[in-house]
Amino acid sequence: MICPNCRESVGRRERHGHRCSRCGRTFALDPKSEPGRLHDLKFRELVTKGTGGRLRITVEQLYWLNERRLHGFAGPKARLGHLVIGTVVTAGTLVAGSFALGADGQVWLFAAGLGAVIAVREFHTAWRLRTGAPFRPRLSEIRFQHQVIDRWREVYGGLPTGLIEHPPAGPPAGPPVGAVEARAVVLCEVPAVAGFLRANDFAERHRVLLADELAQVPAALPVAVLRDLSLSALARTLVIRAALPGRRVVDCGLAPRAVLEPARAVRLRDLSRPRLPAALAAAPGWQRLTDREREWLTAGFRSPLITVPPPKLLALAEKAVERAVAARARTVETAAETRRRAERIGFLTWPEAAPTRPADGAR
Repeated sequence: MICPNCRESVGRRERHGHRCSRCGRTFALDPKSEPGRLHDLKFRELVTKGTGGRLRITVEQLYWLNERRLHGFAGPKARLGHLVIGTVVTAGTLVAGSFALGADGQVWLFAAGLGAVIAVREFHTAWRLRTGAPFRPRLSEIRFQHQVIDRWREVYGGLPTGLIEHPPAGPPAGPPVGAVEARAVVLCEVPAVAGFLRANDFAERHRVLLADELAQVPAALPVAVLRDLSLSALARTLVIRAALPGRRVVDCGLAPRAVLEPARAVRLRDLSRPRLPAALAAAPGWQRLTDREREWLTAGFRSPLITVPPPKLLALAEKAVERAVAARARTVETAAETRRRAERIGFLTWPEAAPTRPADGAR
């Protein structure tokens, strides 16, 4: 690895105890001993990639950025390559196994064993990269926190610029005092995502109210709901709509088509098949999904919103604001058009102010 202090290449025996033998200085992460296969330079590079030089991201977002890197999203050609290599190595293993029965059997037996290990690894990789396969994290968030984040803070005394461990939380955030009133409400009940938006002053910059829970949603304004993609998240959106009768509630969460097809989407799967809520099964939105999308969700697949790369997640939230504001404009415009149409056909007579009665003695 490259020492983050002297930038010299040091072998594994030259960096014992997280100390570079060239410069004698300590570093935080060794890709051969720490989980996540990270070293200090790669860690900083991953933070820079997530922030884009302008955002603040959370530790949980960095965890998913690293998991996406370890997963190594690949297309059909890469999977075919692993299958071909596995097949060729298997054939070589069978040949080596036949020679192992003759002279120098130990050498050929060793070659056969090594070939078997390589073949199993290639076939396993091909199976993992199959179309529609669930995403399997390499390490848990708890291990990432303790063995990567805590270790970094121990060595450097703090986290790199742009990375925050505890995103802000609290009452609904909104436009600054004295600014134009909020245009809409963004309701996000995913704490990590709401914290990311607060950390980047999303509500103030877009003149919206950012609410973490349904009880914080004020009256009158249209509501954009940011949610995960799962059966429970879809059912929760129905509960939110029912709790806000007569309001514009725009579902701006992840759509199945946005996760089911793209090769680089994170698709997790629960071991137990979730139960389809009756209210969701009868909802028009559920009926508009394709059979494949419904089967995918009922099979236990889901996609957390926090797994979306930070720049794309911010763009999704900005699009949610646009949709909510557009919905409000359509509502106002529709009311005005209804009044003008009623006046044209004489269907309604709009009340006017009654004439003022002159005061006593006035003529």
